Amino acid sequence: MRLVAKGFAVLGIVAVVLVCFAWLLLSSALFSSMRTAFIENLIAKNLGQPVLIEDGVQIGIGKNLAVSAGSLRLPSAAVDGVDLAVINTLDFDVSVKNLWNGRLSLSGFTVSGVHLNLLTDENGTSTWQGMPPQTGGPSNPSKTPEAMTRKILSDQKIDVADVTVLYQNAINGLDLDLKLSELTGNSGNASQDASFFGAGSLNGEPYEVQGRFPSDAPFQVLVEFEHFSIAANQVAEVSEMEVKTAIEIGELGQLQNVLKLNRVLEGTGSISATYRIKDDVARIDDVDVGVQLAGGQSLAVTGHIGELGNPADVSLATRIRLYPEDAEPAPTEKRKDLKLIAVDMVIDSVPGETPQRQMVIKTNGFTLDTSGEGPPPIAFSGISRTPNGALRVGNVNLRIGVPSNPIIILNGSVEDALQVQGISAEGVLDIPASSLISPELLGPDDQLGKFSGVFHINGDLNQLSLTDLDGETSETDIWSLDVHGTVSNVLKFEDIDLGIEVNVPSGAELLQALSLEPVQTGPASFAVNLRSQGADWNADADVSVADSALKFSADLDDATTNPVLLGSIESDLIKIEQIRTIILAAMQLRNLGNSDTGDTAPEEVVNAQNDETSGPLRDVSLKPIGRSVLLSGLNMDIGVDLRKIEGAKGISSLQSELTLDESDLRVGPLEFEYGGGHFHVNGHMDLNDDAHRLALSGKAGGWQLDDILHSLNFQKGASGTIHADFDLTGGTETVKDFVRSMAGDVTVSLYDGSIETQLLDLAGLGLLPWVFSKEKQKVAPIVCLRAPFSVSNGSISTKTTTLETDQVQVVVFGQVNLTSKELDLSLQPRKIGDPLSRSPWPATIKGPLADPKIKVKDGPKRLKRSDGADQMPAERQLCVPDILQLQ
Repeated sequence: MRLVAKGFAVLGIVAVVLVCFAWLLLSSALFSSMRTAFIENLIAKNLGQPVLIEDGVQIGIGKNLAVSAGSLRLPSAAVDGVDLAVINTLDFDVSVKNLWNGRLSLSGFTVSGVHLNLLTDENGTSTWQGMPPQTGGPSNPSKTPEAMTRKILSDQKIDVADVTVLYQNAINGLDLDLKLSELTGNSGNASQDASFFGAGSLNGEPYEVQGRFPSDAPFQVLVEFEHFSIAANQVAEVSEMEVKTAIEIGELGQLQNVLKLNRVLEGTGSISATYRIKDDVARIDDVDVGVQLAGGQSLAVTGHIGELGNPADVSLATRIRLYPEDAEPAPTEKRKDLKLIAVDMVIDSVPGETPQRQMVIKTNGFTLDTSGEGPPPIAFSGISRTPNGALRVGNVNLRIGVPSNPIIILNGSVEDALQVQGISAEGVLDIPASSLISPELLGPDDQLGKFSGVFHINGDLNQLSLTDLDGETSETDIWSLDVHGTVSNVLKFEDIDLGIEVNVPSGAELLQALSLEPVQTGPASFAVNLRSQGADWNADADVSVADSALKFSADLDDATTNPVLLGSIESDLIKIEQIRTIILAAMQLRNLGNSDTGDTAPEEVVNAQNDETSGPLRDVSLKPIGRSVLLSGLNMDIGVDLRKIEGAKGISSLQSELTLDESDLRVGPLEFEYGGGHFHVNGHMDLNDDAHRLALSGKAGGWQLDDILHSLNFQKGASGTIHADFDLTGGTETVKDFVRSMAGDVTVSLYDGSIETQLLDLAGLGLLPWVFSKEKQKVAPIVCLRAPFSVSNGSISTKTTTLETDQVQVVVFGQVNLTSKELDLSLQPRKIGDPLSRSPWPATIKGPLADPKIKVKDGPKRLKRSDGADQMPAERQLCVPDILQLQ
């Protein structure tokens, strides 16, 4: 008994000693380092990250161990001298029973004063590098971070206070200062869902965050700022993770503040997408982005990004509008009023299939629509925030034109994408040279070669400069084109220095290469230098065809209230025969692309231009450059001095002047003498008139009828000196348009002429030989001819055209329709001086111009004057109807 008692006493002493030792171990300062090392190892084992506790660890003894640690540091394994995290105090309880059984179970978890440093330097080294990756994944739900956290935390309540997360990335410039002043949550149990609620600020903008994580339902997370919110909702608890994220932006300015970007945009927006992970593959689907700026601009993006990191699985439709649909600028005819309205891009790339793309650039002057197989029209990467708060795009690739053969390829960067400033790009041109002339010429056998070039652009939307432009044709002997120079402001076409040279060894070969009828023009060349500095403009051009040459020079001071373009057109030698070949060649060039629409109704032309199948360019309202110059508002004063005009009839010269005063264009007086004939012509156009009709008036005389007929290779003879007075107006689209719309008056006269009777026989008038001569002879005299015409819409009519021989006066009335190419004329011959007599054998000429029908009828009744006049004057006038001369 005494032995048993002694044994219990020994056990009691041992128990007391053990309790004292446990107390000393857990509480005494003597074992502080041991306790600290134990807790450091315990936390490090679960975090996979070294942990240093500088203020020691206190452990309270009880049913649960009450652990309290201060000044915890998690040093970065990749960056020396930088802490990944610093924690001021960490308190939690550990269940002794569970710990004894090998399970770590924490409760009463409280953290205060947390500072995380998520930093990445210029080399891509991050403070969190070196941490071992989490084991398990979506395919192992029991080992996910949230499952492990629930397993470790046995108590519901979690309190976190004064948390700061600093994210700084030197590569992308992103700088986020996240402060969480409070975070309260619970890990959930059988009767309550896991949830949390917190509040804080991000880069100075306050926010609230809350989340719910039901054990048997999808989770929900919501972050709310004052003017925008972010919601992430799990779609379903299935084998794959699927989260739908929605961002509602009530004020873009606050979002820019949060991202530390310059506040340059104001407006609203929304972003939504679905994030999916299945079989360890992440993808983003159902993308829908809409942004509406305060200035009326908008951005819309729909589609899916697909598998992350796989560029072959992207389908997106993007629309950028610079004007609202109901406030688009009106179509313009002038290049200076050209404005970009919208850009639409479609990328449709499916793994295993050929990618499809489309780009539509809409302006108020034209629409460029390209589609087909090929890479995206635009690709960009290297997005970052600059130290001064701009959004930079480090790499931009833009391809404009048909996907298989883009017109322009740009590679560069944008320093401020939100304001489109700091643009810098290298450009490449490599196109079939025939496309510069007419798209219809494109084909596998392109004899015109290629036009290739390089250039550099830099600037912003207010001033975009083009420098180092250098382009030329290659792979052809038909022609050569060289372009070089700079344009300091492409958008406004200011401060320019351009040189253009064109050389054509043989005009006939060039026309043949264009599938046109060859014309032997000989060699031709064109060279122009265009320069401007501020408001001062200067241009010099030299044009030569064979032996003929023209020199153009122009100067403009655009700073004056009413700027005037001063210029001159000079030549030391112009050969008339070469002018003829030039005109013939020009008529051939008009056939390019069936551009001669002389017999096509205007509405049919418009429909053809707007037909999407006719080519990438449609909805064109811009006028040709020549018309645009006339409508530019400039005043012009250009002198013409052709010092030597050489031809078969001798040598002459021409002087004239072209002036444009506000909206009044005038040409002339143009005075020209050659081979005994002369012209005196004035032209006028009122540019305020939307029809842009050209008015021509003047006189021509001294031209010999036999010379004109011989130049037309007409062998039958006729002679006489022709004079004409004219005052006509007509449209200026084409020569045929001028003829169709021509209106005005023309008077043609001929004196002291003759005509071969064989020519009369050919015309059918040989039936009336007595009209022209008393007896049948080889030549019939023509004393005079006076033909006053009235012209309206291409129809020529006359009432008093008069032809006289030495015996007979013939009065002609009727009309000639140049549009339908038909005539309807009546001829009434009478003896000179006897207009009241009956006309013997009057004739009519009707039918097509090419084959009119002549019919001779019985004479009409005698004529009478309504005023009773019946006496011829003492001095009769030649070629005035006698009936009108009666007194």
